[in-house]
Amino acid sequence: MNLNEYGVIFRHGVGFDLSSNTALSITFTKPSGATLTVSNPSVTAPASIGGSFSANEYFSYVFADGNVDEAGEWSVRATYTDGSKQLISDAVTFIINP
Repeated sequence: MNLNEYGVIFRHGVGFDLSSNTALSITFTKPSGATLTVSNPSVTAPASIGGSFSANEYFSYVFADGNVDEAGEWSVRATYTDGSKQLISDAVTFIINP
């Protein structure tokens, strides 16, 4: 992905069932340390296969205009909540090109 792009689908696989969610959120940490947190309805857990991700086991978010405003290494963590538990994914990193 490149700096200032938007309309790009970001998928984050978590390896646990998300189908009973009451709340979903993704927190991106930018190279500067600033964070971008987005939640449902913008964040979804699709019930269909997404590339190499199993249905109901990945978060999906479409970057909006202005979200991707720093080049460099970003990290991301996702949070799933239902009526009885909250699960937080491992952090993963990805690169935004200049």
